[in-house]
Amino acid sequence: MYPLEAIDTIAPNHRIISITGGGGKTSLLFALASDARARGVAVLVTTTTRIFDPRDEHRPFDVFQMDPSWATDGSNLPEASVVRAGAGISAGFVAVVGSWIEDGRLVAVHPALIDTCPADWGLVLVEADGARHLPIKAPAEHEPVIPAGSEVVCAVIGMDCLGAPLDASHAFRPELISRATGLALGRHIDAGMIAALSAAPLGCFKGTPAAAIRVLLLNKADLVSTEAARTVATVILETGSVDAIVIANLENELADRRIREILVRGARDATMYLV
Repeated sequence: MYPLEAIDTIAPNHRIISITGGGGKTSLLFALASDARARGVAVLVTTTTRIFDPRDEHRPFDVFQMDPSWATDGSNLPEASVVRAGAGISAGFVAVVGSWIEDGRLVAVHPALIDTCPADWGLVLVEADGARHLPIKAPAEHEPVIPAGSEVVCAVIGMDCLGAPLDASHAFRPELISRATGLALGRHIDAGMIAALSAAPLGCFKGTPAAAIRVLLLNKADLVSTEAARTVATVILETGSVDAIVIANLENELADRRIREILVRGARDATMYLV
């Protein structure tokens, strides 16, 4: 099962997906985009924070556009039909848009533009948070920047944090994680702490629209045992803070199936799919 299939299973009627947290947000962003392109869907990829220039990272996309006016709410994002005509692409393409490049990063577009994004775009993917490549984080006061129209918010945690000490080498803003969860700095990150972070008002889903589906993606699951990943997922589900948990190996490009398991709140046995 691929990432977009997993999201469709959990939230079949969605258009705007915002991605927060750490441990593989950009990998998820472009995995979803590639899956949608394979279906012939026009995909808009953008950010309300900053992401590394996807051209430098050799991410797969068809069109790259920047416009400084997109940093405010004074100019509309492009219609997919216009981009298609300009690029000579007939169907199923991925456009990446941002305001400008600064220090090797693509700078945000205003979240209000995303909420009014032209209907030509069948899927709008937003990286709404930053974590400096660390697997787990708690958001600062100004984070995340989630568009109000997001139907799905997917928070990402890398399983390489499990068992590691809560410090700046393994977590982004560990002091905020400590404050949100009660785990003392230097203590080892465990399932209980991850569950507490998912449920905390200032944790993984801070700023999520009330009607949005909450999905927690446990990435890099190949770095821990299947039993350990399921234990983390089960403890999180027991908090009632998420609608579903996806256990995945998005970093492993050799894997034919990138989603290992989906656990849904309230489902019998919790496990909805095992792939």
